[in-house]
Amino acid sequence: MIDSRHRRARLGLVSVTALWGVTFSLNQVALHSMAAPTLTFLRFLVASLFLLLGFGLRRSFWHDVHRAELLGGLLTGSLLFGGYLTQTEGQRFLSASLAGFLTGLSVVLVPLILWVLHRGLTRRQLGATLIAAAGLYLLARPQGHEGLLGIALVLACALFFALQLVAVEYYRITTVAVIRFTLFQMLAVTALAALVAMAPGGGGLFPLHASQEAWVTVAINGVGASALGFMAQTWSLRWLNSIELSVIYSLEPVFAALVALIALHQQEGLTVWIGGMIVVVAMILVSITPPGGATLPQESST
Repeated sequence: MIDSRHRRARLGLVSVTALWGVTFSLNQVALHSMAAPTLTFLRFLVASLFLLLGFGLRRSFWHDVHRAELLGGLLTGSLLFGGYLTQTEGQRFLSASLAGFLTGLSVVLVPLILWVLHRGLTRRQLGATLIAAAGLYLLARPQGHEGLLGIALVLACALFFALQLVAVEYYRITTVAVIRFTLFQMLAVTALAALVAMAPGGGGLFPLHASQEAWVTVAINGVGASALGFMAQTWSLRWLNSIELSVIYSLEPVFAALVALIALHQQEGLTVWIGGMIVVVAMILVSITPPGGATLPQESST
């Protein structure tokens, strides 16, 4: 029987996933007047300030900071930076729905990364990977040169997000304060994005001629999708297992595609929709892998 806390956790994570899906369309509008590094910097600057002002002004917040929190936050934040920068850059060449489907491949990449780390790969996970590859082929087929560049960037984003999930899983089993750990991640992304934004061609830190829609996107991304989103995600992990979590994550590209269709009137071809749905099926398939399933043999490291 599902208790009320479990139900609230599931509803909270579905809400966050829906918001993450909405941000694909928001980012595409913002990128008309704001460079990708600048958008990434401002988004996580807002998230960092929100957490600092909301929690960091209390002296007790900084009591007994563990080394794992600082180093883990900086490492996972660096991976998060790579993910959001490549995702935002890739969206300059792709529709919001296509970017959403490609980002969702991170769910499929996680078990592959764990397999490389000698954690085992079940036959169902291998099958899901092959299915995802077929979906990726259909997604990439109708794209031109710039579209293929966008696909490469968002695929890099999916890899960064998958690595970040694996790293967070590692540090989650250590003694870390959740909000501090999240804050260190946000600060790491902010610092790295600032360096890229200040570089030649990076767009600068504070664009003077950005549209009102771009600033609204920064606010929603910073407070809702980043600060509150990652806090809700961490809280949900207290009540949901990893299988439920992954299945809910598979809804993100669906939300992204629906919002792009309704708000931006982006109509993809049939091949793209079929490829996207194949990717979603692969995401769900890899998420419902039963524990203790048959795994592929690992090569000896000796």
